[in-house]
Parts: sequence; structure tokens; C-alpha cells
Amino acid sequence: MFSAIRKSAVAVAALALAFVAGAAPAHAAGLGTYGDFSRMFDKSAGQFWSGSWRNQWAWEPKGGNVSHIRWGDPAKWPPANYEKFQRVGDWVKLDGYGNSEGMLKQRVTKERIGDVNCKNMKPLLSLDGKQHYVKWTVQPEAYCLEAWGKILIPGGTDVDFYHKQVWFPPSGPTCANKYFKGRTCIKQFEIWKDNNRGNGDVGGPLELRHKRDNIFAKGMGPAFIIHNYFPNDGWQAELRQAWTY
Repeated sequence: MFSAIRKSAVAVAALALAFVAGAAPAHAAGLGTYGDFSRMFDKSAGQFWSGSWRNQWAWEPKGGNVSHIRWGDPAKWPPANYEKFQRVGDWVKLDGYGNSEGMLKQRVTKERIGDVNCKNMKPLLSLDGKQHYVKWTVQPEAYCLEAWGKILIPGGTDVDFYHKQVWFPPSGPTCANKYFKGRTCIKQFEIWKDNNRGNGDVGGPLELRHKRDNIFAKGMGPAFIIHNYFPNDGWQAELRQAWTY
């Protein structure tokens, strides 16, 4: 266990260096789009592994600048649940979470945008209530997003949430995991808190649910590297396969 955690720490340190020293200069143009890195409008899928454990994601483009993504065990594919994203101008917005029975809308009550240190934060107005998830055009400088709001539960108690993200500019073509080398990547650091303890137990103060890095490789998709800080600090999974279906 110590060896695995130490190897993960070394990998994260190397990755952090790539995103600082190897980041595109501020005057760079043509850094691409979130679509280039996420593949959200392709019928795309990937598997990421941690030891013998594996998981899978798959995008399902729906037209009208909308796409769903599912995450789950490939042995039990497809999972019932999905996340719904929509491109609106130069933003990708998170609309909510669904399954065959319907969709739970996620709506923000407050959003802010600022610098890499989450300082100099300014209000970000959402006229439709959907969360600003990421800028469509990849930016030459890192930026921070914060969102507060509710997941609306018809006939039940709404779930309060807080979501912090920092999106980093592309690395040089030096991004690597256990299975692939020479890739260009962007990094999402995120913190998620809510007051949903499961099984209908909703309410009270927000509690930390996860804190992690998600690395996207250009032309491959998300989960190129996922590194947890909470829960299971030091746990890491890496993309092993990516394809178009």
C-alpha cells in the first residue's frame, strides 16, 4: 500500500510540474476546445483502471448541443444514470442528472469566477440557472469557478451543494500515464460538498464528498488520470483504453 501511494504521489508531482513548467504561454492561440479534450460530442468511450479495478465512461451526443455522459462498471453496462451537459455559446453548462425515469435538475443560486488561486472572484450570472461548468474555448491561463445551488428533488427535499473547480491550461506534449505517453492534457481540480447523506437523509450542513484531479487528454477524453485527495487520499486510476463506437 505504501509503495502504491508513493508511486501515485510521484506521478502527481510530475504532472503538477508539467502543468506549471509545460503550460502554454499566455499569448498562445489555437489551444483547442473542451470538446477536443473531453470528446463530448463524439460517440466516445474509455476505460480507466486502478490495479484490477476498472470503470468506464461513455458520451452520448443528443443533438442541439446536448450530450449525456455515463460512468459505471463495464461488466454491468450501461448504467442507468447519466449527467446532462449543454454547450451554450462559449460555455459548457451542467443541467442535471437523469435516468430512464426522468431527470433531476441542478440549479445555481450563486456563481463566481476568478484566478487560479480562487482570488479576485467576480459574480457570474446564469440566466437559465444552469451551472457554468467549463469554458468551451481552452484558456491560456487557469481560472477558478465556484457554484452554490440545489439539486431539485420533485416531491422530496432539495439537496444543497457547493462546487469549486480550477481549470488549468494545456500541458506541453509531455503528459503521460501508465499506458500512454506524449499527450497534451488539461486538468480539472474540483471539490464537491452537499448535504445528501444517502437513503433520503437530506439536510443540515454541507459535507465534503470528494476532492480530486481529473486529467483530460486531447483526443482521448476524461479520466486520463484521476487522483483522489478525499476520500482515499492517494488513490489513482488511469485511462487504459479509449475508442469511438
